[in-house]
Amino acid sequence: MIRIHFTAADLGRVVFPVEPEPLWEAALAARGLGDRAIPPAARRWRRVAGPRVRPSMRPLFKLIAPGGQFPDFLTPVVEAPGLEPAVEVLCDTPAEVVRDQLGPWLPAQVELFMEGLLAGRAGSRRALGNAVRDFHRQVLTPSGGELERRYGADLALRSRALLHGGADAMLGGLHPDITWADPVLTSYGLSTGPTLDIQLDGRGLQLYPSAFTAECLALDLPGRRPVLVYPCADLELDEPDSDALADLLGRTRATVLRSLLASASTTQLARRCEISLASTSDHTRILRAAGLITTHRAGGTALHSLTPTGHRLLQTPNRLNLGADAENRRITPRR
Repeated sequence: MIRIHFTAADLGRVVFPVEPEPLWEAALAARGLGDRAIPPAARRWRRVAGPRVRPSMRPLFKLIAPGGQFPDFLTPVVEAPGLEPAVEVLCDTPAEVVRDQLGPWLPAQVELFMEGLLAGRAGSRRALGNAVRDFHRQVLTPSGGELERRYGADLALRSRALLHGGADAMLGGLHPDITWADPVLTSYGLSTGPTLDIQLDGRGLQLYPSAFTAECLALDLPGRRPVLVYPCADLELDEPDSDALADLLGRTRATVLRSLLASASTTQLARRCEISLASTSDHTRILRAAGLITTHRAGGTALHSLTPTGHRLLQTPNRLNLGADAENRRITPRR
């Protein structure tokens, strides 16, 4: 069991990453490949992803314990987006931090890679960085579009809960095994064991939905915002055999619209839909003209979001009732 104790200030400091974080995804996915208790979507992913694992990825798996635990330094705070900045931060982890977190769990005699990592040797650091890169490129990237859509769909659920019911509704609806009784958020795990009590004390909380776990995981380090990883909603993302939305908009444009259940930049949207930036810009321009999305710029980045009409269209895709506010707009089918 995990109990997270909030103060009044912490309720205003609950955040979600705007997109999946590379090191969290690597750690959770590597853990999921060896975990029997994973959600149905993860089991389907594992059947395809498992055969893609290569020997070069072993340094990453060496840090995942048989029970599913992994060291905190594997998921550091990374300010810049993208895989390479994350790998750089990981490889710069001080040797004393590695020794402090790994040392108590290792036998007296360890293999050369682990010995080098404990000593801070460049070769072991490079091996770990390359393992994470290879794991992302060969195991995660082929499924990246679906994983990002699942992540975005879960964030959309939380956003709507927050808009309609406030923080109480959002926290209380995260997962059936999570309860919220102000000021304590409680997660009931899959197995019995000691209760972990986390005192936020004004640090806030980062919530991280993951398709790779069936139970909640927590990270709590001094001076850092605690993290609660929870199983993301197992939504059915497969398109029906008869897809009226795709018939109207074109399959790619319908995918773009569905991917905006959670707002995204042009780059994020292109990655979710696995299309080029130029194609993404073209589709968003047409969807915007149809009144289905809106775009605003923040710091030089274009952020796309669904309009109320777009939300209604996705909720009733087979009726395609755009509403009175869009009846005079023209939607251009994709050719």
